[in-house]
Order: sequence, then C-alpha cells, then structure tokens
Amino acid sequence: MTYLYIILAILVLEFLIFIHELGHFAAGKLLGFRVLGFSLGFGPAIFKKKRGETEYAFRAIPFGGACQFDGEDEEAENDPRRFNANPVWKRFIVILAGPFMNILTAFLIAFVLHIATPMPVPAVDPETGNNIAYVSNVEVSSAADRAGIKSGDVLVAVNGEKPAPSKGESILDAFVKAIGAAGNDFSVTVLRDGAEQTLDVTDAYNIGYKKTVLGVSMGAVIDHYEHLNIGEAFVGSGEYLVNIVKATGEGIGNMFKNGIKRGDVSGVVGTVGIMVDVAQESTVNIVYVAIILSLSLGLFNLIPFPALDGGRLLFLIIEAIIGRPLNRKVEAVVNGIGLVLLFGLMIVVTASDIMGLLGK
Repeated sequence: MTYLYIILAILVLEFLIFIHELGHFAAGKLLGFRVLGFSLGFGPAIFKKKRGETEYAFRAIPFGGACQFDGEDEEAENDPRRFNANPVWKRFIVILAGPFMNILTAFLIAFVLHIATPMPVPAVDPETGNNIAYVSNVEVSSAADRAGIKSGDVLVAVNGEKPAPSKGESILDAFVKAIGAAGNDFSVTVLRDGAEQTLDVTDAYNIGYKKTVLGVSMGAVIDHYEHLNIGEAFVGSGEYLVNIVKATGEGIGNMFKNGIKRGDVSGVVGTVGIMVDVAQESTVNIVYVAIILSLSLGLFNLIPFPALDGGRLLFLIIEAIIGRPLNRKVEAVVNGIGLVLLFGLMIVVTASDIMGLLGK
C-alpha cells in the first residue's frame, strides 16, 4: 500500500508542475509565441512526439518540467514569434502565467473543498464574543506538562486576563502573544470537566529560542459543521490561502532567528515522504498538502532570484524602466549561475531528506 501512496504523491507533484508549465505554454500560444518544446520531468526522454512546431516529451526523472520558447536567451530578431522579439508586456504575461496557474489551482482546490465539505464553525465565548481556544497537544517534559496542562483543556486566561484578538488576529494568535509576553513564570487558567483551574507555569523561557515556550499545540473549539454557500466558500478559500502564507512566513522567520535544523526544509524526497505519511492517515489529507504545495510552488517561483520566474520578471521590469533590454549574454550567464545554485541547493536538501529517512 505504501508504494501506491508514493506513486500518488509523485503524480500529485508532477501534476502541479504540469499546471505550472501549462500556464507558460498556454499564454505563449495565445500571444503568438513559437513554442519549441514542452516536457514533463528531466533527463533523457522516454517518450517524445512532435506535433507542428512543438516537441512534447516525458522524461525519465519524474520531477520538474520545461516549456521552451524560441529565442528566449538570444537577441531579438525580426521574427515576431521569437520570444525576445515580443514587447515586454507579452513576455511578462507569459512568464507570470506559470506561477499564476499554481496559485489559481491552489485556490480552486480549496474552493471545491469548502463547497463540498462541511466546514467547522468555531464556538464563541458568550461573555467576550471571541472564539474559544483549547489545548490539542502537550509536549512531554515541557513547561505546560510540568504545570499539569492536559490535552483537551480549554484555555481561559493568562495571568488572570482573557486575551483579546486584535483586528485580523485569531484567538490562537492572541493566546500565543499573551504567553510570549508572560515571561518565565506565569499562570494559565483552563476549563477542565466543567470547572476552571489556575495552573502555575515555571521555567518557560527557552534560552535557545530566546522566548517563552509553553510547549502546547492549540486549536479552536468547534461548535458544529455546516456547508458554505458560494460566497462564503470563496471568502473562506482566500482566507485559507492567506493563513498558509502567514504560517509559512512565520516558519521562515523562525528559521532565520533560530537557525535551520534538519527537517525544517524538505526537497522532493522529503515532500513525497510527508505526502505518504499524511495520506496513510487519511487519503483526503493529500488534497490539503496539494493546496499548500501548489501555492508554495507559485510563490517560490515569484522570488526575484536568477533562473526562477521572479528573476526573469525582474529583468523585464528593468528593461521596461530603462527602455532597452539588458545584455542577453549577461542575462543568460546570470540565469545559468542561478540554476547551478538551485541544483546545488536541491542536492543538499535531497541528501538531508535521505539521511532523515535512513535515520527513522
């Protein structure tokens, strides 16, 4: 069964790459560019067929893909179908179309889930009108564990005060902020078996992380589940993607603060491993992972780094500002260096993934 999940995970990854390259391909075709090649995977071709001016191929290693336009890294010529002979706005659309398709795909999958699946409606505290937070997990030997906090406890107050979310915050954000500002020793009031208990937390400040760490995972108490209408699903899907971006940004920020540890960054092997693990718990989980991966693939490619779509967009913006293209040879060299660095990073991360799997 594990092999089936591995195959499913690879297919999902390759589908998202296909969507990305399809964005470039479709935009190029619609705007009159000559497309020389469209391929999935990399390495030697195991199947290829030429139709018209485009060669379509499946390659041996099922990760990655490419859409090759005529004259991408060459000086513009009179042929209007060559890539660099076209105006900046057309080339900008073609390059942007790949990441856009990934972001759109993430939104559409989330939208279908929000329409098809009953969505949780959080419980509300009648006194404050805020949602209610609870402890979903307690780390062994953590400050929370030592204080006697248990999974299932409803969080009521920190140091006797009920946290109030600011605009745009959730109740979970409010408790995280309150705990983070509480220092080394403080009290947490919880609701357990219908009765409130105030528990004393000690030695919660983590020197390594340079902040207060309680050692719990939190969630919002769910009152009931209900189907959303189209408008609610549309808004809910957008909020879901925004929350993913926020969580990703916070995770990256923590890595810069606390250093990168094994498992913080995953390559293809690690991603497949994560997808297999979550799929074994519930097959529908792989859909949620697909949303995260599709959104991440789109946003990652918008980073203005050479060889990524964002780097090429940056060159086009510079070209539009100065009114002329940069030296194509210089651009090609810069993109080549960026590609080498990306491949080097991929090798390092993949090696880390394999070491992590072997160490399980």
